[in-house]
Amino acid sequence: MKSEDPVGEVARQLAINLRAAIGEMPLRDAANLTGIDHSTIYAILQGNSWPDISTLAKLERGLDCDLWPGRSI
Repeated sequence: MKSEDPVGEVARQLAINLRAAIGEMPLRDAANLTGIDHSTIYAILQGNSWPDISTLAKLERGLDCDLWPGRSI
């Protein structure tokens, strides 16, 4: 469900992009690719945590994709 809060909406879209990038890959495999603990990835996917810039950069590099949804939201 779309968030009324613009910051929350960016976080929601980032989690959607992360889920799409991971696909069917087990979270532990994604963790190995990115250097980010699987529990941190899970927390982001569940909306319980927002990644800092270092975590975001590691996720994007390890998964070879752009996760940040941009300013258009």
